[in-house]
Amino acid sequence: MITFILGEDRHVKYFVHSIGQYDYFVIKDAKFSLLHNGKQEAAGVCTIEKDEEKNGYYVDVKIQPVQKKQDVHLRNRIKNCR
Repeated sequence: MITFILGEDRHVKYFVHSIGQYDYFVIKDAKFSLLHNGKQEAAGVCTIEKDEEKNGYYVDVKIQPVQKKQDVHLRNRIKNCR
């Protein structure tokens, strides 16, 4: 859950990697939904950035709720992994 006080926008960025040291995978597509009280408020596509050195991907999204002073849930769906 992410709390917004004044309706500001935020970047949410996280690192996705394999648990196995030599497991190879590719993230081709990542989408997000911004939920407030279980209802979708916004949706879109995440930015995917490969990190060769760390053998993983950064998934980044900029979110902004419609209303001020609210708690929202961010749901990410990463698809097309191999």
